[in-house]
Amino acid sequence: MSTNSCKNNLSEKSDSELWIKLKENNPNALNSLFYRFYNDLYFYGKKLSTDDNHVIDTIQDIFANLWENRNKLSNVVYVKAYLFKIFRNKLLKTSNKNIVHSLLTDNNKLEKEFIISHEDIIVEHETKTKTRRIITTLLEDLTDKQREIIYLKFYCNLSNSEISRSLSIETQSVCNMLNRTFTTLREKLKKNNFLFFLICLIFCLIK
Repeated sequence: MSTNSCKNNLSEKSDSELWIKLKENNPNALNSLFYRFYNDLYFYGKKLSTDDNHVIDTIQDIFANLWENRNKLSNVVYVKAYLFKIFRNKLLKTSNKNIVHSLLTDNNKLEKEFIISHEDIIVEHETKTKTRRIITTLLEDLTDKQREIIYLKFYCNLSNSEISRSLSIETQSVCNMLNRTFTTLREKLKKNNFLFFLICLIFCLIK
Protein backbone atom coordinates (compact mmCIF):
# COMPACT_ATOMS: atom_id res chain seq x y z
CA MET A 1 0.00 0.00 0.00
CA SER A 2 1.34 3.44 -0.91
CA THR A 3 2.13 6.13 1.65
CA ASN A 4 -0.59 8.34 0.19
CA SER A 5 -3.14 5.55 0.57
CA CYS A 6 -2.13 5.13 4.21
CA LYS A 7 -2.55 8.84 4.84
CA ASN A 8 -5.96 8.87 3.18
CA ASN A 9 -7.09 5.91 5.29
CA LEU A 10 -5.84 7.58 8.46
CA SER A 11 -7.62 10.82 7.66
CA GLU A 12 -10.91 8.94 7.88
CA LYS A 13 -10.17 7.50 11.31
CA SER A 14 -11.47 8.91 14.57
CA ASP A 15 -9.26 10.83 16.98
CA SER A 16 -9.01 7.87 19.35
CA GLU A 17 -8.10 5.52 16.49
CA LEU A 18 -5.32 7.86 15.44
CA TRP A 19 -4.12 7.98 19.03
CA ILE A 20 -3.83 4.19 19.09
CA LYS A 21 -1.92 4.27 15.80
CA LEU A 22 0.40 6.88 17.26
CA LYS A 23 1.11 4.61 20.23
CA GLU A 24 1.87 1.87 17.70
CA ASN A 25 4.71 4.01 16.25
CA ASN A 26 2.85 5.22 13.18
CA PRO A 27 4.27 8.65 12.17
CA ASN A 28 1.40 9.23 9.74
CA ALA A 29 -1.01 9.11 12.68
CA LEU A 30 0.96 11.90 14.34
CA ASN A 31 0.84 13.94 11.13
CA SER A 32 -2.91 13.40 10.83
CA LEU A 33 -3.49 14.59 14.37
CA PHE A 34 -1.21 17.58 13.79
CA TYR A 35 -3.01 18.78 10.68
CA ARG A 36 -6.43 17.96 12.11
CA PHE A 37 -5.97 20.21 15.14
CA TYR A 38 -3.30 22.73 14.14
CA ASN A 39 -5.64 25.58 13.19
CA ASP A 40 -7.81 25.22 16.29
CA LEU A 41 -4.76 25.14 18.55
CA TYR A 42 -3.14 28.07 16.77
CA PHE A 43 -6.12 30.42 16.97
CA TYR A 44 -6.80 29.38 20.56
CA GLY A 45 -3.17 30.09 21.39
CA LYS A 46 -3.43 33.53 19.83
CA LYS A 47 -6.13 34.31 22.38
CA LEU A 48 -3.77 33.38 25.22
CA SER A 49 -0.48 34.81 23.98
CA THR A 50 0.59 37.85 21.98
CA ASP A 51 3.70 36.04 20.74
CA ASP A 52 2.85 34.38 17.42
CA ASN A 53 6.16 32.52 17.19
CA HIS A 54 5.76 31.18 20.71
CA VAL A 55 2.30 29.83 19.88
CA ILE A 56 3.64 28.03 16.79
CA ASP A 57 6.69 26.70 18.63
CA THR A 58 4.50 25.40 21.45
CA ILE A 59 2.24 23.51 19.04
CA GLN A 60 5.28 21.94 17.41
CA ASP A 61 6.79 21.11 20.79
CA ILE A 62 3.75 19.26 22.11
CA PHE A 63 3.53 17.09 18.99
CA ALA A 64 7.28 16.45 19.07
CA ASN A 65 6.92 15.40 22.70
CA LEU A 66 4.04 13.12 21.81
CA TRP A 67 6.22 11.33 19.28
CA GLU A 68 9.20 11.12 21.62
CA ASN A 69 7.02 9.66 24.37
CA ARG A 70 4.66 7.64 22.19
CA ASN A 71 5.56 4.38 23.95
CA LYS A 72 4.65 5.90 27.31
CA LEU A 73 1.35 7.46 26.31
CA SER A 74 -1.72 6.38 28.21
CA ASN A 75 -5.01 5.59 26.53
CA VAL A 76 -6.90 8.81 25.79
CA VAL A 77 -10.58 8.90 24.86
CA TYR A 78 -11.00 12.66 24.49
CA VAL A 79 -7.97 13.33 22.31
CA LYS A 80 -8.93 16.86 21.30
CA ALA A 81 -9.53 17.90 24.90
CA TYR A 82 -6.23 16.33 25.94
CA LEU A 83 -4.31 18.23 23.25
CA PHE A 84 -5.97 21.51 24.21
CA LYS A 85 -5.12 20.92 27.86
CA ILE A 86 -1.42 20.14 27.38
CA PHE A 87 -1.10 22.95 24.83
CA ARG A 88 -2.72 25.50 27.15
CA ASN A 89 -0.62 24.40 30.12
CA LYS A 90 2.64 24.48 28.20
CA LEU A 91 1.85 27.79 26.50
CA LEU A 92 1.04 29.54 29.77
CA LYS A 93 3.95 27.90 31.59
CA THR A 94 6.50 29.01 29.01
CA SER A 95 5.05 32.44 28.21
CA ASN A 96 6.44 35.68 29.55
CA LYS A 97 5.96 35.61 33.32
CA ASN A 98 4.12 38.91 33.35
CA ILE A 99 1.66 37.69 30.73
CA VAL A 100 1.14 34.41 32.57
CA HIS A 101 0.56 36.25 35.84
CA SER A 102 -2.05 38.50 34.27
CA LEU A 103 -3.78 35.58 32.58
CA LEU A 104 -4.04 33.54 35.74
CA THR A 105 -4.56 36.12 38.46
CA ASP A 106 -5.78 39.44 37.09
CA ASN A 107 -9.26 39.32 35.58
CA ASN A 108 -9.06 42.83 34.20
CA LYS A 109 -5.85 42.12 32.36
CA LEU A 110 -7.12 38.75 31.22
CA GLU A 111 -10.14 40.37 29.67
CA LYS A 112 -7.78 42.46 27.57
CA GLU A 113 -5.80 39.39 26.55
CA PHE A 114 -8.60 36.92 25.80
CA ILE A 115 -10.70 38.69 23.21
CA ILE A 116 -13.31 37.17 20.93
CA SER A 117 -14.17 39.32 17.96
CA HIS A 118 -17.28 39.04 15.84
CA GLU A 119 -15.05 37.60 13.10
CA ASP A 120 -14.23 34.67 15.40
CA ILE A 121 -17.87 33.61 15.47
CA ILE A 122 -18.24 33.97 11.73
CA VAL A 123 -20.65 36.84 11.36
CA GLU A 124 -21.61 37.10 7.71
CA HIS A 125 -20.19 40.01 5.75
CA GLU A 126 -23.70 41.26 5.02
CA THR A 127 -24.61 41.46 8.71
CA LYS A 128 -25.71 44.93 9.65
CA THR A 129 -23.24 47.17 11.45
CA LYS A 130 -25.64 47.56 14.37
CA THR A 131 -25.89 43.81 14.88
CA ARG A 132 -22.12 43.40 14.71
CA ARG A 133 -21.69 46.16 17.28
CA ILE A 134 -24.23 44.58 19.63
CA ILE A 135 -22.54 41.18 19.36
CA THR A 136 -19.15 42.69 20.13
CA THR A 137 -20.58 44.58 23.11
CA LEU A 138 -22.22 41.44 24.47
CA LEU A 139 -18.93 39.57 24.26
CA GLU A 140 -17.14 42.37 26.06
CA ASP A 141 -19.65 42.09 28.91
CA LEU A 142 -18.75 38.44 29.52
CA THR A 143 -16.19 37.41 32.12
CA ASP A 144 -12.77 36.11 31.09
CA LYS A 145 -13.74 32.51 31.83
CA GLN A 146 -17.06 32.84 30.00
CA ARG A 147 -15.27 34.11 26.89
CA GLU A 148 -12.77 31.28 26.97
CA ILE A 149 -15.49 28.66 27.35
CA ILE A 150 -17.58 30.28 24.61
CA TYR A 151 -14.53 30.26 22.33
CA LEU A 152 -13.73 26.61 23.01
CA LYS A 153 -17.33 25.51 22.51
CA PHE A 154 -18.51 27.51 19.53
CA TYR A 155 -15.28 28.20 17.68
CA CYS A 156 -13.22 25.09 18.49
CA ASN A 157 -16.29 22.81 18.72
CA LEU A 158 -15.33 21.18 22.00
CA SER A 159 -18.08 19.43 23.94
CA ASN A 160 -18.81 20.40 27.53
CA SER A 161 -16.87 17.40 28.83
CA GLU A 162 -13.93 18.21 26.54
CA ILE A 163 -13.89 21.80 27.78
CA SER A 164 -13.90 20.61 31.39
CA ARG A 165 -10.89 18.43 30.67
CA SER A 166 -9.10 21.19 28.76
CA LEU A 167 -9.54 23.72 31.56
CA SER A 168 -9.40 21.23 34.46
CA ILE A 169 -12.81 22.23 35.80
CA GLU A 170 -15.99 20.26 36.46
CA THR A 171 -18.28 19.55 33.53
CA GLN A 172 -21.19 20.92 35.55
CA SER A 173 -19.31 24.20 35.94
CA VAL A 174 -19.05 24.45 32.16
CA CYS A 175 -22.77 23.74 31.79
CA ASN A 176 -23.64 26.29 34.45
CA MET A 177 -21.49 28.96 32.86
CA LEU A 178 -22.97 28.35 29.41
CA ASN A 179 -26.47 28.51 30.86
CA ARG A 180 -25.70 31.76 32.65
CA THR A 181 -24.26 33.20 29.46
CA PHE A 182 -27.31 32.15 27.48
CA THR A 183 -29.61 33.62 30.15
CA THR A 184 -27.64 36.88 30.10
CA LEU A 185 -27.97 37.13 26.33
CA ARG A 186 -31.68 36.38 26.49
CA GLU A 187 -32.20 39.02 29.19
CA LYS A 188 -30.26 41.68 27.31
CA LEU A 189 -32.13 40.96 24.10
CA LYS A 190 -35.61 40.20 25.47
CA LYS A 191 -37.02 43.17 23.60
CA ASN A 192 -35.54 42.08 20.31
CA ASN A 193 -36.60 38.51 19.59
CA PHE A 194 -35.22 38.53 16.07
CA LEU A 195 -31.77 39.63 17.22
CA PHE A 196 -31.82 37.04 20.01
CA PHE A 197 -32.66 34.37 17.44
CA LEU A 198 -29.81 35.63 15.25
CA ILE A 199 -27.37 35.49 18.16
CA CYS A 200 -28.44 31.93 18.90
CA LEU A 201 -27.77 30.92 15.32
CA ILE A 202 -24.38 32.60 15.31
CA PHE A 203 -23.33 30.89 18.53
CA CYS A 204 -25.04 27.61 17.54
CA LEU A 205 -26.54 27.55 21.03
CA ILE A 206 -28.53 24.37 21.47
CA LYS A 207 -30.67 24.04 24.55
